[in-house]
Amino acid sequence: MNILFEGDTGQALCEHCQAVVTLHYTRRDVPFSDGQGSARDILVGVCDGCGTVVAIPPQSTPAIREARKQQLKSIEARLPAVYLDVLDAALQAVSNEEGAHLRKLFLAHYFQWLVRARQFEALRPTHQAFAQALEAQCRQRGLPASGATRRLSLKVNPYVAEDFLVLLRQTQMSQTDLLKAVIARIQADVLVDRDQQVIEALQRLVRVAG
Repeated sequence: MNILFEGDTGQALCEHCQAVVTLHYTRRDVPFSDGQGSARDILVGVCDGCGTVVAIPPQSTPAIREARKQQLKSIEARLPAVYLDVLDAALQAVSNEEGAHLRKLFLAHYFQWLVRARQFEALRPTHQAFAQALEAQCRQRGLPASGATRRLSLKVNPYVAEDFLVLLRQTQMSQTDLLKAVIARIQADVLVDRDQQVIEALQRLVRVAG
């Protein structure tokens, strides 16, 4: 691997300029695409014309991944309240045990399973179907759409953070949209399809976690 230094030059496609441009390498704080945190003081290629980051050399990738993992040790998002209602309903359908800690347990289990099964492409359509079903139910009942929101906050270990990072990278979703999509998948498996294999796996998880 060719190691780059500050001041090195090159060429890359700049989306802002819509052209192949010359660039120079410098150190910058680079915000993550979902707006949640940033990787600090990493070497990047900057467009000479507009100043936009247009290239990230391989040597900077480990620092970005580590910064993302550290930031993701606290996964937080404000979601429409109905999503947490649906998640809690799924928890209740699986186990009579109460406690918000089960939210983290179930979500972490799904993060790991989705990564191992490489179920990335299915998340968007699952979420779209869920959102459309919610809208249809409101119309059928003559109810207005609710603007209520609730905060979901998860303190996770580095392994869960890494799984979530992989999902973010593979789906190109924002952190909030990814959480909504995973909850929609749990709802489909547990409350709609009543998938016994999934339910039994979650029940074993609850018993082991105590």
